[in-house]
Amino acid sequence: MLRKTYILSNPKAISKLFKTGSKKTVKPLTLVAMPFDKNKVLFTVSKKQIPKAVERNKIKRQMHAIYFNNLELFLQEPTKAIALTYVSKSPTSFLEIKKSMTTLFSIYNED
Repeated sequence: MLRKTYILSNPKAISKLFKTGSKKTVKPLTLVAMPFDKNKVLFTVSKKQIPKAVERNKIKRQMHAIYFNNLELFLQEPTKAIALTYVSKSPTSFLEIKKSMTTLFSIYNED
């Protein structure tokens, strides 16, 4: 499956990303990014913030859908590793997540 090539799953790369990456927040999402050899993305929703697994999985599915349906917006040079973390304490609508993601990527691509 082509999507697996875009998912960040290496534990060393993930820890390096959270230690050295630049961080930007637009509620309800936080974007952590750093230069990387390939475009990779990681979607996280905290169990502490959203205790129900059904709700966490729904939010992750929505973030996946937004990312992969608008891939051309997100795959711009230079290549980077990105972690999208959901930081709100309650589930939000699909449109709010989409607006937040597009805003975060436009802010990051301007820098």
